[in-house]
Amino acid sequence: MNDIILIIKKELTELLRDKKTVINSILLPVLITPILIIVATQVMEFVNKKDAAKTIKIGLLNAPDDFNQLVKNDTLNKITTFTEEADFKKLINDGDVQTVLVFPEDWNTQMDSLRTGEIKIYRNEAKRNVNTRVGRVVTAYTESIKNNRIATLQIPMEKLTPVKRSYVEVGEKKEAIGKAIGGFIPYIFILGMWGGCLLAAIDLVTGEKERKTIETTLSQPISKFNVLIGKTIVAALLGLLPAVFNVIGLVVGLQFIDIPPAFDSFISELVTFESLSMILLLLVPFSIFLAAFLISLIVGATSFKEAQSKAAPIIMVILIPLVLALLPGIELTWATVFVPVLNIGLAVKEITAGTMDGLQYVVILLSLLLFSIGAIYLSYKRFSDENAILK
Repeated sequence: MNDIILIIKKELTELLRDKKTVINSILLPVLITPILIIVATQVMEFVNKKDAAKTIKIGLLNAPDDFNQLVKNDTLNKITTFTEEADFKKLINDGDVQTVLVFPEDWNTQMDSLRTGEIKIYRNEAKRNVNTRVGRVVTAYTESIKNNRIATLQIPMEKLTPVKRSYVEVGEKKEAIGKAIGGFIPYIFILGMWGGCLLAAIDLVTGEKERKTIETTLSQPISKFNVLIGKTIVAALLGLLPAVFNVIGLVVGLQFIDIPPAFDSFISELVTFESLSMILLLLVPFSIFLAAFLISLIVGATSFKEAQSKAAPIIMVILIPLVLALLPGIELTWATVFVPVLNIGLAVKEITAGTMDGLQYVVILLSLLLFSIGAIYLSYKRFSDENAILK
């Protein structure tokens, strides 16, 4: 144990001397999450205000007077009145108008005879601001016609509503929100862990080769296994630190934004010692697994570039399960609890939703622990090969 502690102290001292390590593992994780939260909130607010203040160019053909007046009520609308059919698709693509509403020539007759009239709307689906605002106008116009018909026919409202749906929500709002957004949380943690473990593993193994100090380390009266364990713990620690500081950044960042009331109670329940501890506890064995596995891959590399090229493809092995965890049909079951990364993503969704099964949580921890032991064994086999470690 003393040998392992000695190696840990040595490697941490060397790593923390490097300003880049301190910045990447401590400062960036603390700052990046609140910065992303604040910037994203401000950008969304700016875009919404900008869209609401934009003038939109609306083309009208055969539009009745009451609809014309409704469109004119919004002074931001610029109206172009057409007297006949034209190549509206070309006009929209050229920017002459942004949308065109075509009414039937006998629209007023259809309305007077209480028939259903069809409004043909030419639009570009990518222009969501235009389509949303025009949609609101059409909806308001439709409601006014419907209300006039109800008043004219003197029909009680209940006769127009033969079926009334009453929903009894048996699940908590926290569960619905947690399942919806909980899958995104592992991205913040695991990708940060990946970067921390990768840089540390390369510096601890390949870096020592380039500095010509690996021979000195291995010549000490310390077993290769203890040297490997020490390096693995340090790499895992440098991977876990960004996740811990990301949590701190998340908590701090939430203090600087206005949280919608619907999310307020959910956020307050998510950012608790219990839920955050459960999430971070899952990351401890995973960080060890990731560190040991990366060391096994790069142990034979002779340069930083070679080590990076060998380890880079593993990011896809991490991203694919994280993407699967976001899919609505993928749930935490007794089959998925044994799949690394996927089980973390699904478990975080359950934790944020408040529906985590205690037994499944323990099984996930044990499975991650077994995978980390397997990765340590694999890296030890590679680390014991002198042809690989000393070349």
